[in-house]
Amino acid sequence: MQKTILLSTAAALLIAGGASAQDSQWHLGAGYTYFDASDVELDVINVRGGYDITEYFGVEGELLVGLEDEDVTIGAVSGDVGLDYGLGVFAKAQYPLAEQVSVYGRLGYAYHELDASIAGAQFEDSSDAFAFGGGLEWTVSGPNAVRLDYTRYEYEGDGDADAFSIGYVRRF
Repeated sequence: MQKTILLSTAAALLIAGGASAQDSQWHLGAGYTYFDASDVELDVINVRGGYDITEYFGVEGELLVGLEDEDVTIGAVSGDVGLDYGLGVFAKAQYPLAEQVSVYGRLGYAYHELDASIAGAQFEDSSDAFAFGGGLEWTVSGPNAVRLDYTRYEYEGDGDADAFSIGYVRRF
């Protein structure tokens, strides 16, 4: 009798685990990010993809690519600064507010590579950042959604940056 109960329980757990994995979803999206780092404001394209492990928790990756460089003036010297690319990995906690609307928070790590041209000299720099933020995702129809979010990047000794994004998300 105990063996039957134990086997039944194990089978139920395997079925529940399988159902949970089937409920999990992959998502891929792209959009626009306004990136504000100290005195430099950049236009950036974002590409994000992730996997919802449960209804409330997921993981996400991020790729940022700068659209154009920003003109800067330091004293009497002019130049430009741009984001070559950025990569990020995040843990994502999410909560559905309604059938089509959910809120989420992200916590993770990011790496950004920047370039600058000042007085004819070329410079490249990279920075690691602790990143966190949150946002809102609204399912427009079926697997299609619109996403609005904010992410704060705190660089190791290099200041901070704020990023405001809007994008399209497709769930698979």
